[in-house]
Amino acid sequence: MSNLLKLARILPANAATRVVSRQMAPSMMSVTAKRFASNYHQHQHQQQQQDDILQYREKPESLSYFTGNFKYNDLLIELDALYKKFEGWKPTDHIEANVPSDLVQITDDKAYSWKLRDKMSELLSIPLTTSQWRKITAHLSTLASLPKPLPPSVEKILEPYQRFDAAHQNSGEVKSRTLDEMGRAYAVGRRKESSARCYLVEGEGKVLVNGLELEQYFQRSVDRNEVTLPLDVTELKDKFNAWIVVKGGGSTGQAQAIKLGLGKALLIHNGELKPALRKAGCITRDPRVVERKKEGQRKARAKYTWVKR
Repeated sequence: MSNLLKLARILPANAATRVVSRQMAPSMMSVTAKRFASNYHQHQHQQQQQDDILQYREKPESLSYFTGNFKYNDLLIELDALYKKFEGWKPTDHIEANVPSDLVQITDDKAYSWKLRDKMSELLSIPLTTSQWRKITAHLSTLASLPKPLPPSVEKILEPYQRFDAAHQNSGEVKSRTLDEMGRAYAVGRRKESSARCYLVEGEGKVLVNGLELEQYFQRSVDRNEVTLPLDVTELKDKFNAWIVVKGGGSTGQAQAIKLGLGKALLIHNGELKPALRKAGCITRDPRVVERKKEGQRKARAKYTWVKR
C-alpha cells in the first residue's frame, strides 16, 4: 500500500485532500502549460497558413465587386466619369486653326434612340429592372447632349447602346399613305374590342357594313350617327362611298371604330380636313377599355360582402 493511502487513512478526509492536491499541483500545472503551448503553436501555424493564402489570392479589379450588381454599378460610374471629363466640351477648340470658320459645319440633327430593356440586358449580360434601364438611358442621354460633334471616345461608348433603327429615324422621311390604283383610301379604326377596316372611295354616298346597308346593320340611330359623323362634319356625305368590314365588340364599339377609320380615310383623300375632323373627335383614338375583374373580388372594383363569422 502506498504512503498516500496510509496517510489518507490516518488523517481526516479534508486534510488528506489538501495533501494530495499539494503533491499533484506541480504535475497538473506542467500538463496545462504543455497543452497551452501546443495550442498556441498550432494557432500560430494556422494563422501563418491563412496569411499565406490571403497574400496570393486574386483580388477583384472592381470596387463594386461585392455589391448586388457590380457590372451595372461600374457602368454608371464609367458614364458619369466620362461626362464629368467632357462637361466643358467645346468642339471649336479642337478644330484645326487653318480651317476657315465659315467652312466649319457642326451637325446637331442626329437623334439618339437607345436599346430597349431586354436588348440592353442581353448586351450587358446582366438582368436589368426597368428603373435600372431608365438610369442607364438617362446617363446615355446626358452624354449625348454634349455639344456636337461629340468627342470620339464618347461616340465609341454610345455606339453599342443605340437602337438599330436610329439611322432610319434620323432620315426624317415619313411614310405617307396614298390612294390605291382603284382610288380607294384604306384605314383601320379601333375601339374597345372592335376593329374596323374601312375603304373610302368617291361616289354617291352609299355605306355598306359587312355587306349590309347601314340602316340594316345598326338598329339604333345613335350608332348610325356615330358612323356618319366624319362625313357630316366635312359635308361630304353624298360624295363618298364607304365599304367597311368590322368585327369584335358590341354595337357602340363597332360604330366608334368605324368613325375613327372613316376619319383617317378622309385625311388620305384631303389632308386639309384635319382641323375639322380633330375638333369633332373623329381622328383621335379613344383608349378607354373595360377594366378587368380582379381575383378575390366580385367585379373590377366591387368587393364581396365582408362577413365576420
